[in-house]
Amino acid sequence: MKRIAVVLVDWNGIEVTMPCLESLKAINPSGDFTIEIIVVDNGSTIPISSTIKNMYSDIVVFRSDDNRGFAEGCNIGINYAIESGFDYSLLLNNDTTVEPDFLNLLYSSMEENPTVGVAQPKILFQHDRNVIWNAGNRFNKWFGVTSTRGYGEKNTDKYDSTIDMPWATGCCMLIRNNLFTEHGLGLLNEAYETYYEDVEFSFRVRKKGFGISYIPSSVIYHIAGYSVNSNDETQEGRTHPFVVYLHSRNRIFLLKEYSSWHVIPTVVLYQIVYYALLIMRFLLLRRPKKLCAVFRAIIAGLNNSYHVMNRLFSSPIVRC
Repeated sequence: MKRIAVVLVDWNGIEVTMPCLESLKAINPSGDFTIEIIVVDNGSTIPISSTIKNMYSDIVVFRSDDNRGFAEGCNIGINYAIESGFDYSLLLNNDTTVEPDFLNLLYSSMEENPTVGVAQPKILFQHDRNVIWNAGNRFNKWFGVTSTRGYGEKNTDKYDSTIDMPWATGCCMLIRNNLFTEHGLGLLNEAYETYYEDVEFSFRVRKKGFGISYIPSSVIYHIAGYSVNSNDETQEGRTHPFVVYLHSRNRIFLLKEYSSWHVIPTVVLYQIVYYALLIMRFLLLRRPKKLCAVFRAIIAGLNNSYHVMNRLFSSPIVRC
């Protein structure tokens, strides 16, 4: 019988993590696989391990005293899954809820197609379950632009066909663990911390010769932006400048690594225009912290500076 490890990373989000866990507990696995849930408490101000353990004694919880970023948080769960002999790892945002059959559908699609290394479901907005958040993804290599199909559109049958994609979203992706154990695929790139780490990982999956599938019959719901957007509007807006920094820097990291020589002229030209417009936007909106974040991100990206992740941690991750 196959085993699937479901990995959630939490950072001060217990109010969304608990409904996510409740929806996962409603899954009725098909007879040929079992699941185990792993929660990584990524430096939450108030540790969540005791709360989870009081409700679900069978959930594995890891705790870090520091927020190590989404990529490293996921890697803690993936490493546990690999060492424990799980066949698949499912990365799932904690601000989601799932349909009871979503994992059965992802799993069966991958079992039927052994050349598929990663699969993702259709993702709808939690606040309006008739609106699409993600119905598969695209990548324009000539401009170096990632995009999402169907965002903000009504959920119709327009995106109800299974497709092969260039990348899958880290919001929800089912990964074959033999990619790590037999094919030498590395884990999520921790230098990225958050943003584009899923795209970079997907590109490596494809370089190994495996496909990435969008399975529209499998459906989950996403709050979107829960951990990065503030409820209070400030001069800098709702999104923290650090988010702008990571997004802008990691975009450069990705394109430097994966742009083929013949598309470099158009990619560079497009990105110059993109960052110039971004700078103009923050100038006009009078958002100095975000403006500074963009300049720092460009310098860090061009200089391959990973200083965000170069931290010393006083205590290790421990299993609770």
